[in-house]
Amino acid sequence: MEMEHFSHEHPLKLTDEAQRNKRDEEILCDGCRESIIGSAYTCSECEYILHKKCAELPKEINHPMHIEHPLTLLSSPDYSLFGCTCNVCKIYGWKWFTYHCSICKFDVHIHCASKKSEIEHVGHHHPLTFVERSSLFFCDACGTEQKDVSYRCTTCPFWIHNTCARLPITITRSYDDHPLVLAFSLPTTYHKFEQLCRICHMIVRPSYWSYHCALCRYFFHLKCAMVEKEPLTLRAVEEYLDSNLMNFPLPDKSVDAISRYVKLISLEDVNDIAREIFHPSHKHPLILLDVQSDDAEMINTKLCRGCSRPISAPFYTCRDCNFFLHKCCAELPREIQHPLHAEHPLRQSWPKYFFSYTNCDLCKKFTSGFVFRCSTCNFRLDVHCACLPKAIKHDAHDHPLKLEAQISINRCSGCNNFTRTMYGCATCSEFNLAICCVNLSRTFKHEWDHHPLTLSYPPFSYHPDEFICEICEEDIHPNYWLYHCRQCDQSFHTNCIHFDRYSDVKFGGTLQVQNHPHPLVYVRKSKSKFPSICSQCGLSRYDWPVLECARCNFQLCHNCGYRIVESLPSTS
Repeated sequence: MEMEHFSHEHPLKLTDEAQRNKRDEEILCDGCRESIIGSAYTCSECEYILHKKCAELPKEINHPMHIEHPLTLLSSPDYSLFGCTCNVCKIYGWKWFTYHCSICKFDVHIHCASKKSEIEHVGHHHPLTFVERSSLFFCDACGTEQKDVSYRCTTCPFWIHNTCARLPITITRSYDDHPLVLAFSLPTTYHKFEQLCRICHMIVRPSYWSYHCALCRYFFHLKCAMVEKEPLTLRAVEEYLDSNLMNFPLPDKSVDAISRYVKLISLEDVNDIAREIFHPSHKHPLILLDVQSDDAEMINTKLCRGCSRPISAPFYTCRDCNFFLHKCCAELPREIQHPLHAEHPLRQSWPKYFFSYTNCDLCKKFTSGFVFRCSTCNFRLDVHCACLPKAIKHDAHDHPLKLEAQISINRCSGCNNFTRTMYGCATCSEFNLAICCVNLSRTFKHEWDHHPLTLSYPPFSYHPDEFICEICEEDIHPNYWLYHCRQCDQSFHTNCIHFDRYSDVKFGGTLQVQNHPHPLVYVRKSKSKFPSICSQCGLSRYDWPVLECARCNFQLCHNCGYRIVESLPSTS
C-alpha cells in the first residue's frame, strides 16, 4: 500500500517491522518522535518514516480548548525556528506534527490533540480521565512533583503525569545488556532488601513505578531510566589506557601497591642494592635475602614488621632476632605528602613495643606495622593506604577511579556502606568504592571451602537463586559484591570473609613481667568464650588483644601492659 503525504516529497509505502528492521538502533517516527513498533509508512528513497496512525491523522480537527476555529495539521511549526509551545501541556520547543490555528497562533502537538478523554491503563484498576489543564501535583507513578497535563482516577485519588501515562512497557538502553521492564510496584520478591536506583543511588520506593531488569536484579527510577549515559570523554579514555594505572583487585594480600609506590618515587640506581642496612625501627643490622624460601613455616607465619603481611623475597632479616622487613617497606620514604591530608606532611613511625598497635584513619583497621602520622593533627595512615595510587583501574568498572575525599557522604558501590573517602568515577559519577573494598583481594582461601573463593560483582545473571552467607547464614544482597565458589555454590559476605580489624596486627610475641612467674603471650583474645578480665585493672575486654599466660588465668589488657613494661626493652 502506497500513499502521498503532505509532509514529504516522496511517496510512502506501508511496511511491517520485519521488512525494515535492518538496524539495531531505535527508529523514531518523524511525526511524533516516538519509537516505531509495528506497521509504518516508509520512504524508499530516504529514511523518512511515520507511524501508520500518524500518517493517517486527519488534516483538520476541532479542539475543545479552541472552539473558535478549526486546527490544521502542519508537518512542523515552521513559523518558529525554535519550535512551538503546546497550548495544552505547555511543552516548549516542539518541532514535529502540530495542529495549528494561523489566526490565533494556537498550537497543540499531536500527542495532546489525539488524547482520549478516558483510557484504561494497565498500571491502575480503574479508568483514568484526561485532565487537559496543566497542574502542579505529586504523581502517584514517579513519586515526584511536576507541572504537567495528567490522567486522574475519578473513583480513587490516583493521579499521574501525562508523561508517566505514556511510558513504554519495555525500553532498551544503549549501555544495558537486557531490556528494562516497567513495574507498577516493587515485586514482592525484592522487598527483602532496600533497592537503590542504579543511576542516582537513591531508594526505589516499593509503591511507585520503576523500570527493572529481572535477570540482573537492577532497578531504576522512571526519570533516571530515560537518561542516556554520557560517552567517555577523550581525557577519560586517555587515563583508562594509561599503562601506569594499577589494576585492582590485587591477586592476594600482597605488597604490590607498596612495591609500585617505592619504584615510582625511587631516585636510586636499581642496580645499586644494599646487601646490609641499618633501619631506625630496629637496633641490629639487617641483611638482604633475595631468594624466596621454600620453608612453609616461614612463608605462612613470618610477617613483615613494616606492613604486617607474610614475608616474601626480597626482604631484610636480622641475624640476631626474629625481625623481617620487605625490601620495599625498608625503602619507604621517612616523610610523605598525601593528597588526603595536604595541610601537613606525614612522617613514618613504628611501634615502640612488639604489642603496640594503632589504627589507620582511612581503612579503620589496626596495624602493628609502620604508619605515616601527622604530628600536628595525629592523622594516621598505615603503609598500605599511604601507598595507594591516586588513580586506579578496577575490574568491577569500565572507567578509571580517582582517590578523593568528598564533601558529602556517598554509598560504596561494592558494600553499600556510607563513606566520604573513596575512589570515585569522574566520568559517569555512578560508581564509588570505599577503601575497604579496594583492598579486597581477587581470590581468598578460606577453611570453609576447598577451593579459592573469587571476588564476584553484580549482575549475577548466571545465579538466579538467592545468595546466603555460609558464615552468618544471612541473605546476601544481590546488588553488591560477595565471595563465591562456583564449584561448591558457596557464598560469603565480603565483611564476613575478609574484614578483620586486627588482621594487620602481629600476634605471638612473649613477655616476662616481674609480677608474674610465667611468660605472657600476645594473643587476639582470651581462650575463654567470656570477656577477658585484666588481672591488673579488673576491666573486662572482649575481642581485644591481650597479654595472656598460657598456664594460668593471668592476663593483662593492652593499657596495663604499656604501664608495666614502659621501662623494659621490647621482646620478640
